[in-house]
Amino acid sequence: MQIFIQQNGKQCGPFAIDQVRAGLANGSYQPTDMAWYEGAAGWLPLAAVPGIAGNAPPQIPGAVPVASTSTLGVWSLVLGILTFVTCGFTAIPAVICGHLSLGEIKRSGGAKTGGGLALAGLIAGYLGFAIMAIAMLSGLAAPMVIRQRKKADQTEAVSNARSFGLALFEFETEYDSFPTDATAKAVAEATDTEIVSGNSSNARFRQLIRAGIVQSETAFYAHIKGAHKPDNDFQGAHALEPGECGFAYVENLLTADKVARPLAMTPLIPGAMRFDPLPFGGKAVILFTDNSVKSLPIDGQSGKVMFEGKDLLDPAHPIWGGKPPVIVWPE
Repeated sequence: MQIFIQQNGKQCGPFAIDQVRAGLANGSYQPTDMAWYEGAAGWLPLAAVPGIAGNAPPQIPGAVPVASTSTLGVWSLVLGILTFVTCGFTAIPAVICGHLSLGEIKRSGGAKTGGGLALAGLIAGYLGFAIMAIAMLSGLAAPMVIRQRKKADQTEAVSNARSFGLALFEFETEYDSFPTDATAKAVAEATDTEIVSGNSSNARFRQLIRAGIVQSETAFYAHIKGAHKPDNDFQGAHALEPGECGFAYVENLLTADKVARPLAMTPLIPGAMRFDPLPFGGKAVILFTDNSVKSLPIDGQSGKVMFEGKDLLDPAHPIWGGKPPVIVWPE
């Protein structure tokens, strides 16, 4: 309802009820001032206007009128603060309430306060927009980052396979075989140390360290489930402790066979003849007996690596020459 007021022979307005009440409170208007609003039969005292009568506080000389706080301003601040919890999802209502509150306060003629609350809500709301944008960009970038990380892990595994592959061939030259139980005894005699025991790829690769061919554990690492970065403490029983090796190993192979066969591989699932497609983005890293290293695709459902049209680890694959592969897994 809009109200017109006559004061000192002059007509002013229209005013909202809250503005009139504020004017009565601060002494700008008197209850006896004449007023008119749409639908009124004529001019009548302010005290007789519906919504005004009985609501004007008593005028106390020197008293400061008390203004009400904008509810929209309060909501703007609350929603703005919540943007930091909701990753920006309450930013839009915070900004809307903030702008509406500032407009309400401006039109109230001093009857409404809370501009600071609305402003704070607006700032928090716009910050929420930034947070939401960053979250969306992060969501879009995350898959790319994951792919790049897996590619880097695959590259590291390939490099490590090449490194300890050279060590394996040097070992074969010196002991006439790749590491086996039999070479463990030969290494112990040659180095005057205890026999490296165990039936795992860790145990086979420890022979390379014990023989002095490899001076670091890092070459046997692959970023796969259950593995962690080696501490390079390879003295005695500390060499290639559980979790410090990421490659499975195939025993009883020779370069003299003249057939390139898988000698070491990752990420082979422990105790299974299947590969895990997750660590290297669906690729398996295979070291062959011709000292080549290949990254071959893993079937995401079966976990098999197809090589020359057949499952690489199938004992019937021609690559094995009729002898099933003897595989030992990492500890």
